Order: sequence, then C-alpha cells, then structure tokens
Amino acid sequence: MLSPVRTGLAIKVQVVHSHLAIGVIDWENTWGIVNDPEIVEASANSKTDMGMDEYAEMRAAVQRLIGSKGSSKAKNIGPYADYLAKALKGELGNAWSTPPLTLWCQRPLIIDESGNTHLPILDAIVAVDAETQITAMHRIRKNKKFYGLEGFDFSTAMVAFEIYHGIPASDARQIFHDRNLKGVPVDKSLALSMDDRDLATTITRQLVDATTVMLPDGEKPLADFIVTGKRQAGSSPNEWITLSALRTMVVTTLLGRSGIQASSGNASITLADLPDGVTESQALHEVVDALKDLITTHTDQFVQKNAITTPAVLAGLGATMHRTMSWTEEPFEPHVDVKGLLKTVRWERDAQYWGGVSATVKTDGKVTWGGGAKDSGYKVYTALTDPSSDVGKKIRGLA
Repeated sequence: MLSPVRTGLAIKVQVVHSHLAIGVIDWENTWGIVNDPEIVEASANSKTDMGMDEYAEMRAAVQRLIGSKGSSKAKNIGPYADYLAKALKGELGNAWSTPPLTLWCQRPLIIDESGNTHLPILDAIVAVDAETQITAMHRIRKNKKFYGLEGFDFSTAMVAFEIYHGIPASDARQIFHDRNLKGVPVDKSLALSMDDRDLATTITRQLVDATTVMLPDGEKPLADFIVTGKRQAGSSPNEWITLSALRTMVVTTLLGRSGIQASSGNASITLADLPDGVTESQALHEVVDALKDLITTHTDQFVQKNAITTPAVLAGLGATMHRTMSWTEEPFEPHVDVKGLLKTVRWERDAQYWGGVSATVKTDGKVTWGGGAKDSGYKVYTALTDPSSDVGKKIRGLA
C-alpha cells in the first residue's frame, strides 16, 4: 500500500467516490503537477534523464505514445494548441470547449469533509485521458510569444479535472481502455457539419434555409428533408441526405476537384482556402444560388433517393458546379450548357449506369454504394463533365 499524499498543491475537490474526485485548477499549477508528455517521451527515448525513467514507465503503462511527427496524435497537438490559444485570447467568444483532464495518481489522496486535499507536485500524476490537451498546454507554455500570449496571466485560466487516486496501473489502464473504446466515435464529417466557424458549414446551413422544393402536395422547405445529428439518412421518404453530405457538395463547389479530398478530412474550410479577393458574401451568394437551382431542378431525383443523393455523386456535382463560380481557374467553355450536361445523366441507382463509377457491382450482380467522396468523387466528376469519356457515356446510358 503506497503512502497517502500529505503535502503538495493545496486544492479543494468534490468527492465522487472513494477513488475519484473532481475539481478545477489553473494552467500554471497544471504545468506544475503534470509533466510535459513530449519531454517525458523524449527523455525516455534518449535515456539522458534517468530521473524520468520511473515516471515514463508509469505513463507508458496507461497511455499511448505520441510517436513521430507524422503520427495522428503528434499532428493533433499543434492545432489543439492553436485552438486553446485563440480561446484564451477571447477570439472564440463563448463557443469553445475542452474536456476535463483525466488524471491518475497511484498514491491515495487525503480529502477532508470540506473537500480540502493536496496534489503531489511533479512525477506522480499522469494524464490517463486528454493527454493531447495537456501536451498542447505545455507547448503554449514553451512558446508563449509565438501564440501571442507572452503577457497573459495563466493563473486566471482554469481547466476542469477529474483525478483517480489510490488505484494501481492496471485499473488506470482499464479506464484508458473504457474511455477510448466504449464510446462510439463521432463521424468527422458529422462533427464538421456542426462547426459554425467553418465557411462550408455556414454556406450549407444558408442553402438549406434558402431553398424550397416543389412536391406533389405543394412547396416544402428543403430543411424538412435534410438529416442532422445522424451519420446516414434513413429509409424514411423524408430523409434525403444528411447535412454533412450536403456540406460535401458545398466544399467541392467552393474548391473544385481539390475539395473532394478536403471534404473527407477533418479540416475546416476558411476564406483563406479561396483565391485572394473572394469575399465571404460573394462565396455564400454564388454557391447558394448555384446549388439552390441544382436542387430544385433535380428535386425528383432527390425524392427517389437516386444516385444524386450519394456522397461521391454529390462531391462530383459540386466539383462540376465549381467551374461556374467566378473564382474558378478552369471555367467551362462559353458554349457548354451545364444544365444540358446534367440533363442527359441517368440518375437511377442501376449498375448499368453507375457500376464502376460510384458504385461497386458484386459477383451476384448486386450494387453497393459504400464508396465515399474520396473514393469515387473524381471519377464522377469526369463522368459528369466529359460526356465523350467512357464513364461519361456510361452514366448517360450510351456505353
């Protein structure tokens, strides 16, 4: 049995159960009680700081390594630090959030009836979860001027934490497992569709709000048929496409073919992604007008949930419409009728037209539409814009 923590950082916490407490701590003290994971890992690899060995082993028992600069965890530290710095400087208003730090201390804490306790300083507390956040906080500490925070009072910046204490590494490791595998990961495109600082999301929501469609029972708002909060549209006739799928078409309309790759990533789209001189108002109005016309012209295809509602086809359509934007670098020739190009397309979900383009035909003849924008968007774009190509002839029933 390890000895309890009796000295260190005096702090008040709320007991959740005998081995878990929650509280709030400022950034300066966070830096003091939790080592910088990048330094710990570098020291463990170089063996130059023998004093870090025991701590590094303790961390390695409950955490994945940051690894090389190319690892997904390493690549996320910089953007996280940028996000935190903007938040501290007030650039994000109240629309920002970070999860509580999940800390682990092998030694038990002594917590009195009022919640008063002590946290050990250095070499005793490890982040079981939110370690990327901890690493980003330390990166800001080391580069305050770079992040524009050289005069900032970090003792006023607070972060919530939970601390598991008096439990062995095996229990802490299980907590790491449960935190990372028990929950269902949020689809990246779905998360992006909720980012109001993302230009593509702003335009997508404006498009939904501005568009009405004509149905047999009268005019209806497009919003009635766009699915939000779900990864995929269901079988209901009122669920045409998801908001994230519609955003894919907006991204490729903004960026062209390069947007096909961008739409399947996790990066936000900003005005900086467009050519110099393009204003947000200009981008919004041109994209909304073009896609509103596209959707109302092809409403019947959306109602029937034909090929036009699949992510790859939406991506290809957007890349096609990009060539009608004022900032495109590859405009259509003056004689090209874009509506005419699309009018001749066979939109039915049929292998005869879409097999090998945006659909996969299995050996039993069944067609699957699982390929996303990144997988088939480029081929769809070629098929839509070049009727004389093999794929162009195929989707028009001429092959």
